[in-house]
Amino acid sequence: MRTVAFGWVALCALALVAAQGVHALEIRGELRMTSGGKALRAQVAKDAVVYFRPDSRPALQVPETPYVLATEGKDFVPRVLPIIVGSTVRFPNNDPILHNAFSTSRSNSFDVGLYGQGEESDPVRFVNPGLVRVYCNVHHSMVAHVLVLDTPYFVVPDESGRFRLSDLPEGPGELLIWHERSTLWRKRFDLLADETVSVEMEASRRRVPAHLNKAGKPYRRSRNNDY
Repeated sequence: MRTVAFGWVALCALALVAAQGVHALEIRGELRMTSGGKALRAQVAKDAVVYFRPDSRPALQVPETPYVLATEGKDFVPRVLPIIVGSTVRFPNNDPILHNAFSTSRSNSFDVGLYGQGEESDPVRFVNPGLVRVYCNVHHSMVAHVLVLDTPYFVVPDESGRFRLSDLPEGPGELLIWHERSTLWRKRFDLLADETVSVEMEASRRRVPAHLNKAGKPYRRSRNNDY
């Protein structure tokens, strides 16, 4: 009886050790943005998306509740929206004027039409991974970026540029940082322990990319009384 009891205790101990050996990891860090070699305000980093792609891709759980990309103060809010591929996005209008939301992205093009305050179209489903630039056909200076990701491990830095990716799996993968005004930053990791990184990215691109309206033509000049 004692031999059986001892064997059971030993088996439980081995199982506990094995369970403790498999634990979630994290990558934490800080993003600094520069322009012409000069540091920009720390808040500029909050328009970045930090994401980790493990080589062994996990199954994705698409949220049932749509994400929200609103129009407010003649801007899209938020300006940068990371989502999981297959998710839907709502486009409510919180301004007392007409707006539109469209994208000519090859793999995720859409056009919700004109809509007024308190109105919105049916949610748009984004079925392919990639960057989707969203514009307003009424106001050419409005732009948002929907980053459709094939990984559940992503985060937006805070206003100090700090970020933390938690619950990451052990093993090889790639850390990527996207910012609308910079070149994509990437680094390979073989995650065996928590990692800390410090990243500097150069903001060399325009805040509002040159673009045509949804008909592929230049925006018309607006008059003072136009929306």
